[in-house]
Amino acid sequence: MLKIKRHIVRTNWMLASETVDLFNALQGGIAQNEPQALFVGGCVRDTVLDRDVSDFDIATPLTPEAVCEILGAKGIRVIPTGIDHGTVTAILGEYSYEITTLRRDMQTDGRHAIVAYTDSWQEDARRRDFTINTLLMDLMGNIYDPLDCGLMDLDKGVVRFVGKASQRIDEDYLRILRFFRFSALYGGAKFDEEGLIACKKAANNISSLSRERITQEFFKIIASDKPYEVLNVMFAHDILKNFDFSDDKMKFFEYFCGFQSRYKLCAISSRLFVMASMDLDNVKAMQGLILFPKVFLTDMKAISGALNLPDLSCDAAVRESVYRFGRVSTAQALMIELTQDRVMNSYASKALDIVQNWDIPDFPVNGEDLIVRGIKPSPEMGAELKRLEDKWIAQDFTPDRDECLSWL
Repeated sequence: MLKIKRHIVRTNWMLASETVDLFNALQGGIAQNEPQALFVGGCVRDTVLDRDVSDFDIATPLTPEAVCEILGAKGIRVIPTGIDHGTVTAILGEYSYEITTLRRDMQTDGRHAIVAYTDSWQEDARRRDFTINTLLMDLMGNIYDPLDCGLMDLDKGVVRFVGKASQRIDEDYLRILRFFRFSALYGGAKFDEEGLIACKKAANNISSLSRERITQEFFKIIASDKPYEVLNVMFAHDILKNFDFSDDKMKFFEYFCGFQSRYKLCAISSRLFVMASMDLDNVKAMQGLILFPKVFLTDMKAISGALNLPDLSCDAAVRESVYRFGRVSTAQALMIELTQDRVMNSYASKALDIVQNWDIPDFPVNGEDLIVRGIKPSPEMGAELKRLEDKWIAQDFTPDRDECLSWL
């Protein structure tokens, strides 16, 4: 029998009619002291810590088939997103709820697990990765702690494996990266020593995971508020052996993240670019372990282009960068220039105002203008248009169409 360990004030998403309707459907006519649905995981942690909640995970002793039947009878849309693992997703209005049947591991190999369903909340909790992930919450704001240690660890800012750390890691090597990701989000200054030792011993097994799984966790670490602190611990314990980061590089990365935070311009792609020492060849080397989305690679090339301009310490250069490489890439390039002391803090606010508010003009000359003047469509026409555009940019976008054409 689960016991209430704490009570918190119900938040708006808990009071939403969609959430109430879903829980009422799952609970059915069963007595309230026998819960058929409880919130679990991130939404519980973040609610206890008074943080924003965006993902809604629900645990239930009901089988996926029973969940689909019960909700379908109530007209609630259900998608079998991970039914082989006991998970379905319920859609109500703008809300989506991931509902997973209580499970126990039957067999694991470090990458995948064969599971069986159970009706024991404690048994399900014992197969989870960290104690802070075992917390449960009902619709009334009652918090349950099936292993009697999750709340204590959350209150203390301790990220600790459930049971023996090495065993949890052997079940799924991705938990090595999750340990550091959760430490970045919920941990204090001191890492759990048993967890660190176990992660270091098993670090070589990370390479056996798919790049997709590694990327997902690594990007979440990079996106955290102070990623350099966690990365320093990871490098000190040989967690990412394929990456070569000196103390100087990590110090530069720390300063760069600090400027991003100060100006509220955090971006994963630029953080990865800085980790690669602003070198696109280093980016390629990192892709041996991490998948870089095409949009990230495009961003990095644009930032690199902006950094190759003479400087970004004057209005004209900032406007040129915005015109050639876009607002986002120019803003990130400015953060790098600030870190390198190539742009003064006193100028940064003015530069960012240009980035955000300057109306980007259109080049007033096109191919038809050149055809009228006897230049036939050809590579030479393209080169001539580029020459005119470069001269127009060099004069800070001020010449009009007639003046530009006078340069022919």
